[in-house]
Amino acid sequence: MAILDRRELEQSPLSDLHTIAAELGIESFRRLRREELIEALLAAEGGQAAEDGKDAAGEDSGDKAAAEDDEPEGAEEVERAEEVEEPPAAGRSGREQPEEAEAEPAAEREIRVGVLDVLPNGSGFMRPDPFAHSRDDVYVSPAQIRRCELRPGDAISGPVRPPRRSERYPSLVHVETVNGEAAEPPPERPLFDDLTPVFASERLAAPEGLEDVPFGNGSRVAVGGPPGSGTTTLLRRIALAIAGSQADIELTVVLAGVRPEEVPEWRRESDLAVVGGGFDRPVEEQTQIAEIAIERAKRVAERGGHAAVVLDSLDALHPASARRLFGAARALEEGGSLTVIASTGLAGEPQRLATTRIVLERTGADGRPELAPASGTLRAERLG
Repeated sequence: MAILDRRELEQSPLSDLHTIAAELGIESFRRLRREELIEALLAAEGGQAAEDGKDAAGEDSGDKAAAEDDEPEGAEEVERAEEVEEPPAAGRSGREQPEEAEAEPAAEREIRVGVLDVLPNGSGFMRPDPFAHSRDDVYVSPAQIRRCELRPGDAISGPVRPPRRSERYPSLVHVETVNGEAAEPPPERPLFDDLTPVFASERLAAPEGLEDVPFGNGSRVAVGGPPGSGTTTLLRRIALAIAGSQADIELTVVLAGVRPEEVPEWRRESDLAVVGGGFDRPVEEQTQIAEIAIERAKRVAERGGHAAVVLDSLDALHPASARRLFGAARALEEGGSLTVIASTGLAGEPQRLATTRIVLERTGADGRPELAPASGTLRAERLG
């Protein structure tokens, strides 16, 4: 265990302090007040304060206020009650109070798995369904995220304790695994943004009619056309072609701003992972779902795997987010790839920044897409 830092301890939830105390073998640690517990931890480990001479209590309250300011307004899942201190060892009568009983013995704690969603204040939630918030979400403290070097979209697991008193969510006791590997020490892995992007060289399966506009693992594909040209139908055919022939690709379909009637059509016609919804859903919600899908895909690519996100439609997202999410698509020189195939308008940045442009004029009588002359692929020769 690394040398403990006073400032980090003061900012950690009480459950984290108890976990560390148990690891260090401190006796009767649950009877200690927070300040006494921190002193005991530092004494046991030999840690030193990060910055001597500062008012720890004032600094702690200021940091908490700053963290609360970072929380997104109106987001219910981040409304976690402040920690409640453990009762003192003795009451007013001077008699020793019994140690508060654990809600569950440590050996019987439930092990849960989920995908990490990191909030702006540094804390997070382990969500069983990464695309939906629920009461089954599990709070993950900032200290655990830092210690295990966790990233948004990581698949994590660990024992969970029930919420205490005014807490709204159960809490993760400690992280056991990250993406199937032991959490501590943190596994060495590259950072997606530090890897080298290159043009795609491994061709992906595509439906008939797209032979002249090939795309591959890591392509940035923009599909556009006037109303009635069949962009959604073509996206569905592309997704089914990839899923049916390349099982090694982790494929997610994100619906944003589509007609509500098209959502069940997507789900009925395939076994694909389809998330999101129609244009009647808030833009913020649909943007967040798309961001989670891209973050999960990044984690796959970092590990040398291949992920693809089919997005209908990019124009329904916040413009700044849409640019960032579309730009995440790339093949990596070090291995792995993230492919984004999105429906877009006929003008604007997506068409200019795409590595493959599929521009539709109309759908022919035989159901084949009619491609406009503006369609094409950059470095098509690399795809064979």
